[in-house]
Amino acid sequence: MSTVANIYDNGPISPIARIKENLSIWTSGNWSHYKIAYIEPMPRSSPLIAELVTLSGNTTIPANGTIAAQLLAILQLAELNFLHLRFEPLDDMEGILWEQASQGRFVTRGAQARVNMFTAIRDPWLASSTFWIIGMNRDMSLEARNPAGVARPRARFAFWGYRYILEKLTTEPGQTTWVPAEGRP
Repeated sequence: MSTVANIYDNGPISPIARIKENLSIWTSGNWSHYKIAYIEPMPRSSPLIAELVTLSGNTTIPANGTIAAQLLAILQLAELNFLHLRFEPLDDMEGILWEQASQGRFVTRGAQARVNMFTAIRDPWLASSTFWIIGMNRDMSLEARNPAGVARPRARFAFWGYRYILEKLTTEPGQTTWVPAEGRP
């Protein structure tokens, strides 16, 4: 496994830069510049599983139904923290990612791609599910869709990746890794 990866490498998730290297991150409609102070892995584990039926206060997700986008407290950050994550559904559900609650991720002008249990068949490392969260109050939300003709009691999604602690830079660095941390219309 490589030590540093491209941001969407199709392989095991790896840090996109090293400690003391620079990141230029697209957030809030602009590029912001940072130096990495610290990196740690966030392994796929029970604390990083979100169950959207329970979060929504429902007992099931209806047949062919939707659970509206839910804020995931497990992925909320402190200021100058940055998450580099991948995700997958653990149940037969489709996950739809929203950034800062209103900006869709994985969108074109006419569609928003979804991650489902079959995504890993064509993309074994789930690189196409890669997304980013930066700082406090720039939270992501996840919507769940039930593609089945029967109600289901669970809509679980697992997350894993890396957490970075950043230092803000006042100018654009000469060498940097460019990261689109939020969708862009």
